[in-house]
Amino acid sequence: ASKFRFAKVEPAKRDQSFTNIKLFDTSPTSTSIACSRSFVATPSLSAGRLIVLPRDIQKYDAKNVPPLVVAHAGSVGDFQFSPYNPNLLATGGDEVVRLWKIPPNGLKEDLTTPELEMGEMSGGVLSLAFNPLVDSLLAAACKSMLKICDVSSGTSLFEYAVSGFGKDLINVSWDYFGKSVACVSKDSSMLALDPRSYSESKLIGTKTSGFRPQSCHFMGPSGRVVVAGVDSRRQPVLHCYDPRELSSPLFEQDLELSPGKVMPFYDVDTRVLALAMRGSSVVRLYDCTKAVKRGEFRLLSQKMLPSTIDGACMAPKYSVSVKESEIIRLYGRSENTVLPISIKVPRKIQGFHSELYPDSLSDAPSGVSPVEWKGGKNAEVKLLSIDENLSNFKHTQPGKKSEQKEDQKTTTTENDDNTAADAKKRRDSIVLSEATKKITCKLKRSAFVHLSGEMSNSTGTYYSGIQTDRPVIMHRNLEQNRDFLAFPWKSTGGSALAILRKGSPYRRLTDIKKVRGHSDQVTAFALSRLTINLLASGSSDGLVKIWNLPEGDDMKQDLKQAVATLECSGKILGVRFHPLVSDVLVTYSMGYGVCHMRFWDLKKPEQERILIEAHGESEIMDVSFNHNGSLIATTAKDKKCRIIDPRQNKVISELKIEEAQRDTHVYFLDSTDETVACVGFCKGQRQIGIYETKTGKQLAYVEVEGDSGSMLPHYDIDTGLLYVAGVGAPSVQFFLLDTKEPYIEVLQRYKCTDDFKGFSMSEKLECDVKKVEVAKGWLLSKTKLAAVSFELPRKRREFFQDDIFVPTASANPMMGSGDWFSGDKTSKEKEVVTYVSLQPQGMTPLSEAPKEELTERQIRYRQNKKAMQAPKAKGCLGHESAQEVREHFQNLADMMETTTNQWDAGEAQEDSDWSD
Repeated sequence: ASKFRFAKVEPAKRDQSFTNIKLFDTSPTSTSIACSRSFVATPSLSAGRLIVLPRDIQKYDAKNVPPLVVAHAGSVGDFQFSPYNPNLLATGGDEVVRLWKIPPNGLKEDLTTPELEMGEMSGGVLSLAFNPLVDSLLAAACKSMLKICDVSSGTSLFEYAVSGFGKDLINVSWDYFGKSVACVSKDSSMLALDPRSYSESKLIGTKTSGFRPQSCHFMGPSGRVVVAGVDSRRQPVLHCYDPRELSSPLFEQDLELSPGKVMPFYDVDTRVLALAMRGSSVVRLYDCTKAVKRGEFRLLSQKMLPSTIDGACMAPKYSVSVKESEIIRLYGRSENTVLPISIKVPRKIQGFHSELYPDSLSDAPSGVSPVEWKGGKNAEVKLLSIDENLSNFKHTQPGKKSEQKEDQKTTTTENDDNTAADAKKRRDSIVLSEATKKITCKLKRSAFVHLSGEMSNSTGTYYSGIQTDRPVIMHRNLEQNRDFLAFPWKSTGGSALAILRKGSPYRRLTDIKKVRGHSDQVTAFALSRLTINLLASGSSDGLVKIWNLPEGDDMKQDLKQAVATLECSGKILGVRFHPLVSDVLVTYSMGYGVCHMRFWDLKKPEQERILIEAHGESEIMDVSFNHNGSLIATTAKDKKCRIIDPRQNKVISELKIEEAQRDTHVYFLDSTDETVACVGFCKGQRQIGIYETKTGKQLAYVEVEGDSGSMLPHYDIDTGLLYVAGVGAPSVQFFLLDTKEPYIEVLQRYKCTDDFKGFSMSEKLECDVKKVEVAKGWLLSKTKLAAVSFELPRKRREFFQDDIFVPTASANPMMGSGDWFSGDKTSKEKEVVTYVSLQPQGMTPLSEAPKEELTERQIRYRQNKKAMQAPKAKGCLGHESAQEVREHFQNLADMMETTTNQWDAGEAQEDSDWSD
């Protein structure tokens, strides 16, 4: 099996791509992009001009328009970089070939003066190819002529009119040894020739029947040619030819892709063929080893890119990242982006793996000039041994590897010390890959790895006949506390919130009571955790109303009279009750172009106690309190997360986060307040990121599977579990967050039958610990409301699982609103969270439980293990193994004297010896 059978395609993320580029669609015969060791070139929006980008993304400035190479008056037919000079660019168009020298640090202004110009390219240039071994030797394919040029002197060495075989040569390619060229034309012709020994009898060509070739490429030292094109049905196909016999292919392969230009790229070292399609987002990898014997290129893998591409090129081999086991690098071109595409072979340990990198063609010139090559001198193939840093190049010649190995064997003893030192240095430099870290994390067997969910359908936990209204901001369509559930209800004239007491003995909500008091659309609402019957709701008219829900039985009638009305400026974006201090409410709104955050004392609701305007013109998306409620974390649309001390009206730290594209939530991870988790969108992809609050450094991130719907997360600070539901999706994903590596662990997923419109988690005090219920939530769909239980499978459920259920925050207020707002020393001394145990009375903790009795299976296992480890019985002579028995009898045989008799075969006997 090929060592590259697990090779995979990894397109770069958006921040590692060249974006905001106005590109021009080039000739259909060109791949529209070229790459050297230092630069990437592609046509700009203006015809005849090229954008030259630094290959190092860190040097690219997306905000400024890059300088251009003003190459030709008309469109550019083709362009290629020299394999030996990464700064030398050849362009063809307007019957002219021009050479451009790019400064080592890139273009600072438009480049208008070429280094060299060669004319008389009849019909215009459609394809260019530098010789792989001879420096400054260039092949140019024109409409009816093939030219071999010396670009160092600007002279034409050979010119061939190939009208007898076809017209409009659209592609030209050199063979591995730099001796012959192959061409294809628009009228389905192909030819292969050695330009120096050209004659009508030696030029090999053919017109294929029904096959329209688009490009051709030699497949390394074998000399075979792979030709890409379309068949009579315009379906993409690959043909493999022997250049000595082009009348029929060695085999054909249907690619089963949509019509378009096929762009194959063959890597000589790995024998892997990377294939892309113009107008498609598919990139495929094929194994070409023993392809002729199998009659096909074997498909290894394929990948869908984020967008379709209209051009691609392959970077030089010595520009790959060997530390990441990258064997091939492509660059794809889309509408306004140049996308790096890595092809990697997964490895558990990051570092240089010599088995993935055979010796490659050297980037040093062979020393043969174009004039010498014309006279018949061939360049010698020099191979490059790639090491960890791609800096120590060892040039070897084909056929001399065995000699080198023999020399290495003779000097092994002398270099033992150096080898040991190098081995130790390499072991010390090993860095575990992300995949290895994830595998290691999985092997640790997290206590929550088997967490699962189950929806309830019993009375008091399942309700149908729901009529939900339009969603509120951030899709917080469902709120709850220990007694009540609240969600928007469809209403005519103003807005209404349905209020349902938990455990109500109804199955179908036909006459549910509501809170009606806003003439405009309700945009946010919240239920108090400490004062059970307290509800706050805000609308787009800037009013926040406080409601007292009736105690005891269900509401008898709709509630229309609020106990207090708070006036804010602009549209209400959100409301939050303080989780540990009673009668403290946070509101944030957008009015007059400024986002205001207000803290209210509901005992004195006439005026806000604190006004924070630190967010300026950016809308606040989410607000979260820390473990004791002294700090808050906010996310805003300016892609920043702020840690604020509200009582001092001071921003402690400001983090630039990636997940703040839209609907971003934030949570403090633990009581140290040193890390926060942001759950939102990064470049259209749902993502969770962990950040340090002091430095703003992103510690880790993970992409959340699913569509682009808004997320409804909930973080349990006691267990570190993050529950992520999605609007319009029927599942809840589980993640385990930690302040230490690997920071984020992806766990299981709960799937149900209904799509979510709202999701809310109950308090920890409502969980049934006897069933090992880690969390309990409620989901709101289009027509029903149901409870969901998240449980862990445990064997000894009769004991309290104290390793899972740690003490949680009490439901009693930590202090009153007056003490909290004062912020003096006395009040801060009271900021001590009271934790209560979840252990039921009379239930023994698992840590104190008696030792578990062994099962029959465990007993048998231990008995078998003990028997296998017991010393084996000795033989009659005291032998303990078969080897000792063999040695014993061999010694006996050696001790026996050798005797002969007359019947043994030996010297010839006399006849008298046989007589009586």
